[in-house]
This record gives sequence, C-alpha cells and structure tokens, in this order.
Amino acid sequence: MRRIFYKAKKIFAEVDLIKFIGDNKFAASLILITVIGMIFGAVCVNYVDLNTIKKLDILFLSDFDSRSNQSELYTFVSSFTSLFLFWLMLIMSALSALGVIIVPGILIFRSWGLGLTSGYLYLIYGLKGVAFYILVLLPGIFISSIAFIYMSIASAKFSIRVLKKFLPHASEGSLWGEMVLYIKKSGYILAAFMISSMIDMFFMKMFSNLFVF
Repeated sequence: MRRIFYKAKKIFAEVDLIKFIGDNKFAASLILITVIGMIFGAVCVNYVDLNTIKKLDILFLSDFDSRSNQSELYTFVSSFTSLFLFWLMLIMSALSALGVIIVPGILIFRSWGLGLTSGYLYLIYGLKGVAFYILVLLPGIFISSIAFIYMSIASAKFSIRVLKKFLPHASEGSLWGEMVLYIKKSGYILAAFMISSMIDMFFMKMFSNLFVF
C-alpha cells in the first residue's frame, strides 16, 4: 500500500499543472465554461418556471416524475437521444464558418441545463434530490461531459479550418482529409455517448427503487 501511495505521489509531483493548462488553453477554457454554466444554471432555477424545466426533458432529462417509473430501455433511449441531439448540433456547427463561436454557445447551453436540473432536484426534493443526482445522474453526466468537451474542441478546430476558406487569398487546401478525421472522432464520441447512456440505464435500475418522485 505504501509503495502504491509513493508511486501515485511521484506521478502527481511530476505533473506540472500550470504547464498543462498553458499548453491546453482552449480545453481549459471549455472546462471552465462547463463549470460556470452548471453553477449559473443551478442559481437560475428560482427564476425559471418548473413547467418550462419539464418541457426541456428531451434535452436535459428533467422530468423525474416519469423518468423514475419508465423501463430500462426507455431510460437508455431517452438518454442517448438527448446526447445525440447535442452531438448533431456540434456536427452542424463544425461545418459552419461561425462554428468557433457557436460551439462554446452550445456548451454553455448544455452546462446551464445540467445545472438547472441539479438545482431543480435540490429545490423540489431537497437532500433526496441531491442523492438522486449523485447516485443516478452524475456518473453518466461525468462521462458524457468529458466526451462533449473533447468533441467541442474537435468541432471548433475544424470550424476554424472552414472559416479560413472564406478569407481573402485563402491558402487552405482540400479539407477532405480533415473531414474524414473529424468524422472518425465524432464516431468515437457517439460511442462514448452510448456508453454514457448505458451507465444511466444501469444506475437508474440500481437505485430508482430508492426514490419516489
């Protein structure tokens, strides 16, 4: 045990966090946007009508009255549909010259919705809502958020390449190779979203009997 602890301590000591952030500024900024968006969404819950929150269920799975009573298959389908819609938004943004602006906006919107969901659970159900969020929702949200940030980076970078095509005296060549690589990355992210939805289904099956909304 001491040997494992020593190795872990050595690894963390060798990691220069400041250098990592400096070398990955865009990724760090997207992570910061995600965190700020979730905090802002949680704070805004008092100013958003609860019926409006439930109407956003297709994007943020916020109708817990029906979700806690649905089948495992429906849980998977609804979770994957939500992620697929955001995935599709990022694909369309990447093909746009303005995608480098739109992509962070999509990330902010999704983060705001996730924060709104957590705030809604606490506001209506108190500690039971917090427990539901941690035990049932958080594992899938964590994985999908990492994948979402990774795809946001890829989408923004490809959008910049598209934007350069519209500049005077553009020197950019064919984007076919870049597009094939982006589509491959997007496929991997879609697979990660599927795994996230399966995790949602698993934890809902495991813990849903503990919660009655």
